[in-house]
Amino acid sequence: MNAVEHLYIHIPFCLGKCVYCGFYSVTADTGTRVRYAASPARELRSFVESGMADVRPRTLYVGGGTPSLLGCDGLTALFSSIRNTVSLDRLEEATVEINPADTTPLLFQALRGLGVTRISLGAQSFSDDTLRRIGRRHNAQQIREAVRDARAAGFPDVGIDLIAGLPSVSMREWRETLDEAISLSLQHLSVYALSVEPESVLARSQERFSIPTDEAMLDALSEAENVLSESGFLRYEISNYALQGFECRHNLAVWRGEDYLGLGPAAASRVARFRWTNARDADTYLDRWGEAAATNFPTENREELSPVEDAIERVIFRFRLAEGIDWKRDLVANPLLQEIAPRWEKVLVSLVPHGIVRRTPTGFALTRRGREVCDAVLAELR
Repeated sequence: MNAVEHLYIHIPFCLGKCVYCGFYSVTADTGTRVRYAASPARELRSFVESGMADVRPRTLYVGGGTPSLLGCDGLTALFSSIRNTVSLDRLEEATVEINPADTTPLLFQALRGLGVTRISLGAQSFSDDTLRRIGRRHNAQQIREAVRDARAAGFPDVGIDLIAGLPSVSMREWRETLDEAISLSLQHLSVYALSVEPESVLARSQERFSIPTDEAMLDALSEAENVLSESGFLRYEISNYALQGFECRHNLAVWRGEDYLGLGPAAASRVARFRWTNARDADTYLDRWGEAAATNFPTENREELSPVEDAIERVIFRFRLAEGIDWKRDLVANPLLQEIAPRWEKVLVSLVPHGIVRRTPTGFALTRRGREVCDAVLAELR
């Protein structure tokens, strides 16, 4: 039986939609949010009882949506119900995403008491004008206060998310946002490139916004790497920076190709050779799991990979990481990949003189330039 050591829980509630957001979220009243809190544990129980895998989490990540909308009581109910369903004795890391608009010292104290080890704040920018323009509910001062309160509650690992290439943001403003982030003495920063998601307000109303060119986007991402690297941050994954020892273990596990289980509407899972996404339907989810454990929930994009496809994909994911791939461990020692190893070696070696791939003591990794064209490199290997 496969062991699943990484658990993601999606909280699908927001008070409104940011203009760039393509994640699944809905508005809901307090009663619905309270009812939801114990539902992921019922889905988890059904999965465990199916015998598909033994769930023994080493990492737990609660994202959204806006997890902080559950409040202290809801988050306590969520963690208690999960703890009553599977053992968390092996848990090494527990992360909760927080909107700075919802934070209070009491919330952070409650999370610390529940065993949460990491806080990830959705900052996005330190410009109040930009935050209003993109639909965020917080301001820059609330970000600063949230970081302060998280530290006061004893969190050893506090990070924020930023978005590069937001509409009408100049390079000067972007640099000011990066400088402000550094001034907070954070342990982790995620820097995501703005993407125009099909179902977002941005996609439906592009004429209202000044979307950066590809060149401007690359310039913003390059500036982030320059500034953060000078301040001691390692770009350990394409979109993630951390001080040494503060890399998000959940992120690392996913990009190292390890199995993970996602709970909640729109949550994605990968277990053995199966991968699937839960249906984007909070109402149906609550109908199934809101009161008692059901036997299944509608999924989308369910797929069973062949053994070779599965092995290739798990290795390819590693190219998103600064560590890259270990040639002997990941390819030569895997009977399923021995046939493709010569072709991969030819492709990767050919990219070294162009500064896209670099050799490491154990294999290959993308260079700074290579990360800009990561998708194209991976397409060459598939």
